[in-house]
Amino acid sequence: MPIETDNAALTARARAVMPGGLLSPSRQLAHPYVFVRAAGPYLYDADGNEHVDYHCGFGANMLGHCAAAVRDRVTAVSERIDLIGAAALDLEIEAAETLVRLIPCADQVAFCNSGSEATYHALRLARAATGRRTVIKFQGGYHGWHDYVAMNVQSPADRIGQYDPVCDGILLDAARHTVVLPYNDAQAVEDYLSAHPGEVAAVIIEPIAHNMGSVVAHDAFLRDLRRLTADHGTVLIFDEVITGFRHALGGYQSIVGVTPDLATFGKAVASGHPVGILAGRADLMERLGRTGQGAVFMGGTFNGTPPSLAALLATIGELERPGTYERLFALGDRMRNGLSAIVERLGIPAQPAGYGSVWLLYFFQGAFQRYEDLLRNDNAADLAFRRRLVEQRFIFQPLPLKRLYLSTAHDEALIDRTLGVIAETLHALPAAMRVGA
Repeated sequence: MPIETDNAALTARARAVMPGGLLSPSRQLAHPYVFVRAAGPYLYDADGNEHVDYHCGFGANMLGHCAAAVRDRVTAVSERIDLIGAAALDLEIEAAETLVRLIPCADQVAFCNSGSEATYHALRLARAATGRRTVIKFQGGYHGWHDYVAMNVQSPADRIGQYDPVCDGILLDAARHTVVLPYNDAQAVEDYLSAHPGEVAAVIIEPIAHNMGSVVAHDAFLRDLRRLTADHGTVLIFDEVITGFRHALGGYQSIVGVTPDLATFGKAVASGHPVGILAGRADLMERLGRTGQGAVFMGGTFNGTPPSLAALLATIGELERPGTYERLFALGDRMRNGLSAIVERLGIPAQPAGYGSVWLLYFFQGAFQRYEDLLRNDNAADLAFRRRLVEQRFIFQPLPLKRLYLSTAHDEALIDRTLGVIAETLHALPAAMRVGA
């Protein structure tokens, strides 16, 4: 008897052999779709339905799915070399030289397999270089799954200002060395550093806080962080796992003109292939190449595998084409401007947000500059909106405040089609969600 391969049957099989039937709860959609093929901005499920993808593999698919340039480069490399695990590879050298050329803070780079790994190594390196333990992060920021920083992300109001781990099992002895401060508040950082001289190893920040949608750090705030960390001998780390290569080839640091000591990258740099990057000052990075006293270990069997580095080089080659970022920013503006017109016409208390090719709809009105401001979001309306879009085969992560993405494979016609469906969806929301209701 043939094995059934429709959505329902595959979902049942998945639930039997994987926890929750998924690789993580954050991949849960409103419907049990099982995807079997992807191309450009589209996904195809086991029942043969076409979906428009605005999730883009958590933002990693910068060029759309199965981009030919990436596929061809990975195939060619795979035919001549695979995992070696000894000495250096030509691809490692070429990739490192390319990244050093593009990223302002990068005197040297090291490779791993994910953004979480990169931030873990960055914090370990900062602690080794300074001889200090304490790390400062900001409420609403997410820097990976490890115990050092897996706390105070989308905290409920009653957990603000308290230790708020993202899950059970996190070691409090590790987490207690992390201090959580309000985003965009330089005075809070200055006060803490002044009150605890010689204690803070690192300040880690998303220069655009895309893990709470899209809250942009004020230029002055980032400049103040640069000044304060330099004055106190603290390592400044930009977590550019989302912003890097999505907004510019040199990361957001190249846009804002503030150069951190270390920076981490991943996601968009390799079109969905597993890669993490730690980049930074030579005097810090050289500790990764040492043995013995002063060394910082950064090992991993699969660090810098040839297919991943081939994907990285091919992706950067495509992103370097003239006009690529200008077009992506224009597409993002088209989406956000369209959303603004829709919510104004319908009288819905919502506002578009985003930067470049990242976009979303917040369900509240008024200014926002830190996570605490986002507590005004109508999460019920946000969730209902996202689930209804997923029902109509537009792939949104169905969680409030979560960012959405565009890729080079999206175009104006697809955005306009999406805006039409969004208008119908918002119009169908309960009247209680309207302004003045």
